[in-house]
Amino acid sequence: MARPDIETPSAWVLLKRARERVYTLPEDFPGFRGTLALFAGGLWHFGRVEVQGFSPKADLLGHLRSVAERELASLLGHRRPVPFPEGEGKYPMRLFEEGPLGTGIALEDPFRSRIWVKGNRLQVIERHLAGGSFRIHLEVWREVEEGLLPQRFLLVHRDPEGRVVRVERFRDEYQKVGPYWLPVEREVVVEAKGLEVLVLRLEELEVNG
Repeated sequence: MARPDIETPSAWVLLKRARERVYTLPEDFPGFRGTLALFAGGLWHFGRVEVQGFSPKADLLGHLRSVAERELASLLGHRRPVPFPEGEGKYPMRLFEEGPLGTGIALEDPFRSRIWVKGNRLQVIERHLAGGSFRIHLEVWREVEEGLLPQRFLLVHRDPEGRVVRVERFRDEYQKVGPYWLPVEREVVVEAKGLEVLVLRLEELEVNG
């Protein structure tokens, strides 16, 4: 693919613009409480959830609690604000390609990240771990006054040889409660050795006082 032309913004500026368009909660976010429904293992399970700041606690039993708290921690963690110069912006980066996925940016971070930006939106995120790599394909964003919320995305896992071993399709829904956009539903469809479906729903949400 052709390299970006000379008028393309620097990698740092381009990635900063895209990151800062994504909606985040304030650092002093107080958390919330509400009811919880979890579909896992072919059955619905019901309980309550309490979130202090960005730390969720679900009152489900055993591994169901860890499943619910893992998904909630993911939803909330990605809404936590990190100043760009203290996150990805602290690493050297360069533009490496221009194509249908947008402008590719390669970071010299511990994960050898590569991120594609198109129309000032994050398009694809690739990271490398000890046991392989993954790519997140951000397919649909919801635009609200305060920023962008990821609504549909694919997470593709690869082994160290680059073979696809697992594909997860996510659908996230948010609702405004008081001044905050809070997660109210996550659906995950997993293609691996079999087909799995997980749904997390939150209702009757109240922001902590």
